[in-house]
Amino acid sequence: MVDKDDSYNDEEENLTQVRGIIKQLNEDKPSQERRREVVVRADGSKVIRVTRKKRVMLTAADKGRRSRRCFFLVLVSLFLVAVLVAGFLFYRMSSMSSSAYMASCQSALQSAWGATSVQMEGAGVEGTTLRLNTVVAEFPESSMLERVELSGVEAELDILSFIDGVIKGEALSMERALLVLRSGTRMEMPAFQGRELWRFRRLDCKDLTVQFAGEEPGCVALRNTHAYMYYPDKARSSSIVMLEQGTLDIKGWKSVRIREGKAHVTNSGIDDFSFSGTTDDASTAVEQRRTSIAFAGKIAQGAGFAGPYAVETDNMSLADFTGGRFEEFFTARTVAVTHGKLTGKSTIELSGPSPVFQGEFHLKDICLSSFPALMAITEHIEPSKRRRYNPLSLHRGWVVLRQEADTLSLELPRGAMLERDLVELKGVISLNAGNEMSGELSYGIPLPLARVEYPDGHPDPIFTQQTEWAVLSTKLRGRGNMPGDDMSEVEARAAAERRSRPERIPFNQLDVNKLTEQLLAPQSSGGGLSSPLDSPAQTPDAPLRTLDESNPFETKEDPFAPAVPF
Repeated sequence: MVDKDDSYNDEEENLTQVRGIIKQLNEDKPSQERRREVVVRADGSKVIRVTRKKRVMLTAADKGRRSRRCFFLVLVSLFLVAVLVAGFLFYRMSSMSSSAYMASCQSALQSAWGATSVQMEGAGVEGTTLRLNTVVAEFPESSMLERVELSGVEAELDILSFIDGVIKGEALSMERALLVLRSGTRMEMPAFQGRELWRFRRLDCKDLTVQFAGEEPGCVALRNTHAYMYYPDKARSSSIVMLEQGTLDIKGWKSVRIREGKAHVTNSGIDDFSFSGTTDDASTAVEQRRTSIAFAGKIAQGAGFAGPYAVETDNMSLADFTGGRFEEFFTARTVAVTHGKLTGKSTIELSGPSPVFQGEFHLKDICLSSFPALMAITEHIEPSKRRRYNPLSLHRGWVVLRQEADTLSLELPRGAMLERDLVELKGVISLNAGNEMSGELSYGIPLPLARVEYPDGHPDPIFTQQTEWAVLSTKLRGRGNMPGDDMSEVEARAAAERRSRPERIPFNQLDVNKLTEQLLAPQSSGGGLSSPLDSPAQTPDAPLRTLDESNPFETKEDPFAPAVPF
């Protein structure tokens, strides 16, 4: 039998223990805050006062009320901040739209550019859009620039523009820009000082014109070009300028219709630039094979604009680069051999009344005519082969142009004009300012063609036998429009030597096949000529091979033809 009083006492004791545990947990919680401070009493003694703040357990309702109160306070704070920011932006937009602000920008722009004057018309900020009808800047005589004119300027401003009070955005566009340079000046990069006034990542111009000042045209002029500039890095230490379309006028030469161009501009000048285009008229049919020309180079700080610069051309007449001074007797068209990578072996210099082209020019469709030596050569080869020698035509080759003082030289290095079954040309042709010709020119024709008319198998005395070639060397004379050589003197010397030679067999009495067999027979048995051919001789009545597989310029197809016509 259980005593009810004992049961009651046990429950009371358990309840007291629970309360004690809860009290101990509340007192010993890690989040409990305690603070100690030293208190000085009136009698001067010091005691340590301990303040302890207990954390009370909250109910769900208490937590909800506290959360709503905090949310309301945050919402009110955000609203106040938004009102303040909106008010600040409204004030900034109003101030940036004022004429006073644009006047300060005009003054600051004049100082930053180092200009003597800057005039702006129709300038203002409408909402988030910057608009300038015209900007005209004049520069002092010490500057490379004489005048800059901008029109139709427009840009969308970033929100940061109205916070910082500085005009900035992603892109600024303009309808037209004109840059006038002083004649005879050198590259001068502007020295940047102070804070950058207008900060845009990209500048786009629909119509860019760059020209030199004065009535006389400068060495070059860039007209009606679509151009844009961007900064490749955040430091803005360099910029990239891209060109599309437009025209490049070269003083004393042709105009080049630009296809594309690129320039890398830094504080040290134009580190490198390159662009390509064509000299054809815009009405040229697309399906027609067009000309192409490319330029590349750099302009360092303090350097002039004359160059020289690397140049590469394709399908252009050689006369375009010689001023037409050789076209009376030497014509050809250029071949681009670098596939868009300019080697610098041919250059253009923009000094003087017309550009000066020098260096290696690779050619096709080469034709040499008008020299008396060509007629002398045809007299000593069989008639069926003569048609290719008067005039003389080659598929491929290259020459070196040189300009020294007033003398223009066309050099044909050894191996540069070689068509193995036809001819090898080497020498130098020079024309002075008076169009007087000088130089030397050697014609090497295949030895079998020059030796079949003599029973002993040696060529006519006008030739010199050199391995597989019979070489005729001449000295040039006369004028550019009436070229000549010393063939009369060569013929006089050869006539004396012919007296000691066997009698020449006329071609109409010559059995070419029989004579060729006689010439080849001793050669196969170990004897024969003292200077044998490097390769087996072809029978004279067989057609000459017109292509040489070992010659890099001899191909059935044009390896440099662009895949898509320009």
